[in-house]
Amino acid sequence: MTPTAPPFKERLLDELRHHLAGLRSKIELDFSKEQSDSQLMQLQADGIYRAFALDCPEYVLVRLMGRVSISIGRRLGEIYDKVPRLVAAARFNLSQTQVAPKLGGLELDIGLVSTDLAIEDFAHVQAVTKAHVSWDHQYAGVGIEIRYNFNPNDSARLRKDVQMAGYVANAGLLPIYVVFSTLSPRDEAIARLKRAGWNFLIGEDAETYLSDLFGLDVRNVLEDVEVRAEIKKNMGAIMQTMVQSYAFQQVLTK
Repeated sequence: MTPTAPPFKERLLDELRHHLAGLRSKIELDFSKEQSDSQLMQLQADGIYRAFALDCPEYVLVRLMGRVSISIGRRLGEIYDKVPRLVAAARFNLSQTQVAPKLGGLELDIGLVSTDLAIEDFAHVQAVTKAHVSWDHQYAGVGIEIRYNFNPNDSARLRKDVQMAGYVANAGLLPIYVVFSTLSPRDEAIARLKRAGWNFLIGEDAETYLSDLFGLDVRNVLEDVEVRAEIKKNMGAIMQTMVQSYAFQQVLTK
């Protein structure tokens, strides 16, 4: 099976529809009359906001827009992080449980294990990985964590990543941490995770590794005509939902 086969694209489109529908539902709720009125009442009840004339619908909208901006970023990150998993499953003909195994109760983004792969596929994984990081043991495969960006302010998230490095190593896999963005990585957090056992590939190194590994540039997946059309349709509906919401109309109709 190749990454461009119909089952792969359908799974990707299903993921897109699911995440973008969830985002639209959140916007419908957050920008509703109930939520907008509640936000305005909180501002009006606060002396500081009243003193600076921020107890108004315009500032309610600012607060809601900040909230939705964070939500959009999270949703896009979730979608982008799952694309390589779908590509990996298609490239190596793996099931969902095979490509994303649970280790110590935590789900690994991508696991490529020799016992799940054809002999020639494992040889390919080994050869490609050796060209990018040190493969100095008889590993049974690779365990890959993927981040679109990397700016972990959550200490709990870092602790989980440290734990996952141990689980990956205990499973006999080589831990590889892939970060697409070159702007977001925090040196101190990366140093901590490297000490835990992760091998980092960032920016172009990350993209080249996954491209060599899967035989397909992950970014190109989102450039597919049908995929782009689905994204554009859903994002257009999301933007319309926001502009037509009660919170927006309170400002636009003034």
